[in-house]
Order: sequence, then structure tokens, then C-alpha cells
Amino acid sequence: MFAIAFTRLARSGKDTAADYLVKKYGFEKIVLSEQTIPELEKEGKPLTKMNRSLMAERLRKENGKEILARRALEKARENGLQKAVFTGVHQIAEVEFFKKNIERFALVTVKAEEEKRFGRRTKLDAETREKFFARDKHDTTKFELGRVIDLADYTIENNSTIDEFQKAIDELMQKI
Repeated sequence: MFAIAFTRLARSGKDTAADYLVKKYGFEKIVLSEQTIPELEKEGKPLTKMNRSLMAERLRKENGKEILARRALEKARENGLQKAVFTGVHQIAEVEFFKKNIERFALVTVKAEEEKRFGRRTKLDAETREKFFARDKHDTTKFELGRVIDLADYTIENNSTIDEFQKAIDELMQKI
């Protein structure tokens, strides 16, 4: 299997990059936080970002920090995927798990300026700058995201147009 995982802060372009790999390169996308859905549905809880985050935290405490990566990889293998792109990698244990269990794996961080990221927020994100960027601090400390970013094999920039971003992804694919 060939797999790429995208990581970085909120609204940097991870999902946009993953969707482009699906469209142009035939990858299948698997979102780590979606691996919490079965438990949330069993408990009758809404599938909000906060509930997914809290459930992920609980699952990691109960089953090990790599549990979402393990479930995501199981899903990829059950579906017979040859090419998978994972988004939402937040734990060092997840990166280590993927590197140990996937023949060809690359961790890519998508870098975007704060102002660009804040401008890309949706209704699901905090409206104020203070709350939006508080999530960065939370993600980089509680979820080890800062350390995961440091482990990236590659970095691509997403501070311009979608065409420029896709060009950067195409250049990346030539290197991997």
C-alpha cells in the first residue's frame, strides 16, 4: 500500500490536498476522526467536531494513542486499497504506527499563514480570532500536533491560489 497522511493546524488545507489526491491520483480518503463515529452513534451523540474530539481522547485512553490510525488502516485494508490518504493525524503514536505498518508512507504538513487560515474558517469554526487560534494551542499541546508537524517528511505551502496549491501537490507527488 502507498499512503500519505496530511497534518497541520485547522484550515491549512489538509482536506483540500487529500481531496485533490483522490480526484487526480486515485487515492481513497480516510479521516481519522471519523473512526469515532460508531461509538458516538451507539451513545446517541451528535457527530460534532467537539464530540469527535472527546470520543477520540477517550478511545486513546482506553485503547492506546494509535487507535484511530489502527482503525483507519484496518478500514483501508478491508477495502483493499492500494493508495490511501489519511487526514487528521494528531499523535506521534499514529505516525509511528503508520510508518511501521505501511510499506510506503509519507507524512506531509500543509503550511498556511494565520491570516489565510482564519479567512478560510467555516460555520463549524470559532468566529473570533481568539477562539479560533486557541484551538491551535489546544491541538499542538494536548494532541501532540506540534511534535507531529516536526516529524513531517515533506512540507507544502498553501498561501496562494488553489491552482498554486495543486501545483505544489503535483510537485510533491513527483518527489514521493
